[in-house]
Amino acid sequence: MIAHTRMLARIGLALLAAPVLAAPPGPQGGGVTLLPNGWRIAPAGRHITVGDLPLAMLESPDGRYLIVSNNGYAKPSLVVVDVAGMAVRSRTVLDNAWLGLAWHPDGTRLYSSGAGASSVQELTWSNGSIGPGASYVLKRPSPESFVAGVAVSPDGKRLFAVHALGELLSALDLTQEEPAAVSIDLPAEGYGALVSPDGRTLHVSLWGGAKVLAFDTATLQKQGEIAVGEHPNAMALSKDGGRLFVACANTNAVWVVDLASRTAKEQVSVALHPGAPAGSTPNALGLSPDGRTLLVASADNNAVAVVDVSRPGASAVKGFIPTGWYPTAVQFSRDGQRIYVLSGKGLTSQANPRGPQPGVGSSDAQYAGSMLLGSLSIVPVPSDAQLAVYTKKVVELTPYTDAARLTPRLAPAGSPIPRKVGDPSPIKHVFYVIRENRTYDQILGDLEKGNGDPTLTLFGEEVTPNAHALAREFVTLDNFYVDAEVSYSGHAFSTAAYAT
Repeated sequence: MIAHTRMLARIGLALLAAPVLAAPPGPQGGGVTLLPNGWRIAPAGRHITVGDLPLAMLESPDGRYLIVSNNGYAKPSLVVVDVAGMAVRSRTVLDNAWLGLAWHPDGTRLYSSGAGASSVQELTWSNGSIGPGASYVLKRPSPESFVAGVAVSPDGKRLFAVHALGELLSALDLTQEEPAAVSIDLPAEGYGALVSPDGRTLHVSLWGGAKVLAFDTATLQKQGEIAVGEHPNAMALSKDGGRLFVACANTNAVWVVDLASRTAKEQVSVALHPGAPAGSTPNALGLSPDGRTLLVASADNNAVAVVDVSRPGASAVKGFIPTGWYPTAVQFSRDGQRIYVLSGKGLTSQANPRGPQPGVGSSDAQYAGSMLLGSLSIVPVPSDAQLAVYTKKVVELTPYTDAARLTPRLAPAGSPIPRKVGDPSPIKHVFYVIRENRTYDQILGDLEKGNGDPTLTLFGEEVTPNAHALAREFVTLDNFYVDAEVSYSGHAFSTAAYAT
């Protein structure tokens, strides 16, 4: 039997979000920023920009530095952040990297995923500086595969790498002078790797399989499999090693697995409201040094859930901490006094009036994909009173409420749009016309009405007469926004709806 745990209604469930008027994204005052997707953020703590889509971080053995892996549109990089000074100490550009980042137990080496190069990069660490090391080339199971999660055994002898989209697991013997990889097939796309404290068992989350697999670290023989929720990703072990926490992004929950029986015993919901549909996107976990508190990054809630996991079978969400835009990693400091949060999309979006514009050569063109910079936030571990304040703020910032979803909308009689969820509609067929991704100004900036800028128009009325006629007759959508970073995102949004 699986216990289902939800946030108690003591704070925000009766709180109805105030209506938000249409406004351009950006600072709203009082430390609040409106995002292009209609959500608002007001992240707790101190912040520093680290790079494009940070996905992983490591704390240095002495606790003075954080190493952050940036894995977005720009060239991948590892950034060293001085925690006390809140300053970027160095930036090491890598040819390839995505997600995977792990220490060697001796604290002088670290390993970074080689992403599409199907490799793992070893780097040296000394006195707060990163240096070059060996590169280990792995089997490439398919052209689209890339190395994701990596893990090192506690004795430092074995390195494991999961190939996302390649359905492969690789292992390297680091005691060899020239390690050769041994690989086995996985039944579905993998994501993360986690070795047990005794070094005997490797857990692999199957992104595409709704399972976690257990392997013998010495032989890579499968020991068992554990059914969890859809899109399992990040994993964490309880302090005693008896429970495995698994974030499942296509649900609103973290699954808690009893490793003795290899069965899930709890589903801890991190949704902000009991009736919320899937969309919280739990994607990162961090356990406190005393093992009593689990942090859960909820990417699409722009929040970190604080979960009391001190009692097996009775885990409970204590509250939420507001973060930047789309948190991707979270952990406690070694001393348990601070919480580190990476936000993949940072603190705000930005306009790019300098292009790029076709036919206009410019060395400082502002391409949107390179302007969305992620951030690191450092938050002192909150008291219960401060956590209650943070929780109230998270609920206030969230545009969704269960009441709003079920409340009939104002619509005239006979409207084809249902007034509330479940109502019928005469609409039987929808023709979805997809055009090239363009901004409002690029097409309709020259329209005589609407909030357009003709200086940004690329394909005006002489090129797009039909689009202009439709805008005049129906709607301009001049204040309509989307949170895609690059053109490719629009393709995914159009063909896959919501995908975590």
